[in-house]
Amino acid sequence: MGLLAVALLMLTACSKSSDADKPDGAELYALNCAGCHDPGPGHPATMLLEEMERPVAPLIGRKDLDKDYVHSVVRNGLIEMPPFRPTELTDADVDLVFTYIKTAKGPSNAP
Repeated sequence: MGLLAVALLMLTACSKSSDADKPDGAELYALNCAGCHDPGPGHPATMLLEEMERPVAPLIGRKDLDKDYVHSVVRNGLIEMPPFRPTELTDADVDLVFTYIKTAKGPSNAP
């Protein structure tokens, strides 16, 4: 194999991104959502519900959330939640987070 062929193979291997490098729904949730939406002290989204004396509903395990609603809230924000641009979370990323939220085992009080 010639030196040129080896160089081309190396460039091709380096230019392709591996799916192993892409975060899954759980990682995306941990990086972008958990800081506000996990239950307990220090998580603003669930603290607000506690102050309003409403049942605290962490996102994990929620079965009552609609995919379009989640996409809308992520893109537009809601109350104090800032919007996320497509450069921060792609639509595919939001889909992964949504699937994780719906399928992960949540606390026993998840609606």
